[in-house]
Amino acid sequence: MVLSKQLGVFLNFVHNRFKLNVNEAFENGGFNITAEQFLLLDTLWTEGPMSQQALADVMIKDKNSIVKLVDSLESRGLVKRASNHKDRRQNIINVTPAADKIQDTITEIALSTVAKITDGISESDINTFIGVLDAMAANMDKGVNLKEHARKFPSSKKGI
Repeated sequence: MVLSKQLGVFLNFVHNRFKLNVNEAFENGGFNITAEQFLLLDTLWTEGPMSQQALADVMIKDKNSIVKLVDSLESRGLVKRASNHKDRRQNIINVTPAADKIQDTITEIALSTVAKITDGISESDINTFIGVLDAMAANMDKGVNLKEHARKFPSSKKGI
């Protein structure tokens, strides 16, 4: 089936365009931040301070990618690392007052952009799409359950 052959192309296209649209919206709003950097900040705003490994787990990314995101955000003064007083081998990442200052504005830009991207797509279709992504993820990695992950994060708990 032609669609099967094009699935990777289509997923890659939508993924890249999604990030491009969000990145451009942030830039147009006066923020030098990427979609992935926003997701890291949003995770910290929602979940509270956490280790780099915990961030990797929540964001479903490898630890090296998280280190690069934290490095970039730290150089911009939006996050800071602190030694974990319970385990000095671990760094705890927290947002700075500068990040807190932009939270509402940048979150609104992200939500507005996603709303534009998903305009005309029913909630039912989005739920079906997420279900398909979940099934595909499970076929590739039995340890991944996107629906369960979505239920768990963001949580209402704060802390490490």
